[in-house]
Amino acid sequence: MEQGFQRPAVIGLGLMGGSLALSLKEHKNIECVYGYDISEEVRKKASSLGLCDKVEKKPEDAVRKADIVFLAVPVSAIVKTFMEISKVLSPDTVVVDIGSVKLPVVEGIEARIPDEIHFIGGHPMAGSEQSGIESARPDLFRDCYFILTPTQNTDPESFSRLHHFLTESGSRVISMDPRTHDEAIATVSHVPHLLSLLLMELAMREREKIKNLFTIAAGGFRDMTRIAASNPDTWIDIFMENREFIIERLERYSEGITRMISILERGDHESLYEMFLSSKRSRSELSVRKGTEISQLFEVTLPVSDRPGVLSKVSTAVGSLGINIEDISIIHPLEGEKGILSLKILGEDKAKQVVRHLESLGYFPALRKV
Repeated sequence: MEQGFQRPAVIGLGLMGGSLALSLKEHKNIECVYGYDISEEVRKKASSLGLCDKVEKKPEDAVRKADIVFLAVPVSAIVKTFMEISKVLSPDTVVVDIGSVKLPVVEGIEARIPDEIHFIGGHPMAGSEQSGIESARPDLFRDCYFILTPTQNTDPESFSRLHHFLTESGSRVISMDPRTHDEAIATVSHVPHLLSLLLMELAMREREKIKNLFTIAAGGFRDMTRIAASNPDTWIDIFMENREFIIERLERYSEGITRMISILERGDHESLYEMFLSSKRSRSELSVRKGTEISQLFEVTLPVSDRPGVLSKVSTAVGSLGINIEDISIIHPLEGEKGILSLKILGEDKAKQVVRHLESLGYFPALRKV
């Protein structure tokens, strides 16, 4: 098994970075967690709260001894921050960002990264309407999906080490290519957030005419506008970085609004009923993702050529099914160009689905119960 990480560094100690630092301190075999934040006040709070073992005054000092670095800064600052620390990183250091926009970050860093440093884009699907270092907690990422976005340039061993490290920390790791990630997150996160703002804005205008509107607001309205209370400083930065895909989806949503208006104008009961049924069936899928027992762990193995990009292709192919890989490793049983890629999947049905999909792509997978 690949060597784990022992000296992580976290750059940016807000809610996400602070929570990550706390969770890293609980991870086995960790010698020291280094931390840095651009704010002196946040650095002092991080020290007093014990978020890190060492809180440094400069980002370069925080990463100098690290074997893995997590960039938890605003999305628009990730590439710039990487450039600031890249010159002092030790050889074979793995750098991971945790921003919710991937394509500009991955392309920006891979165009500048030194040969001996390994970068992997990441996005933990966790968070809170709360913000700031005071809200950090060690279990924020536990049982959440942690998306990794490998490319053909991703070092297979570093990816495997990171995958195992995150899984040991309690995250459920899934892989996607950077563009698909940004398109998907625009649909399920960014656009809903903006629609929540628009709904809240509509209600505020109506409140000028109906003074007790908020008093009678029911659970549905509160559920749909909950995320409108999020920190604007964080989200505006994210929306601007992913605006291309957000605009595309808002235009599609606008088409849906036009179609809904037409249905209501026509009094088309049947079309509205079909829309309800279709949405209800799809919505039910959101509640069946968890709950598979560890006893249902299956291993999918397949021979792969030892060439750049093969691990990225296989892991993102599995990710495209909406199935996460519980653990991943590459075994080289003999000298030569072939290795054995091992994927651990929870659930026999999902494992068989992975096998069928990989076979359709020209691979020769085998399946066994762990």
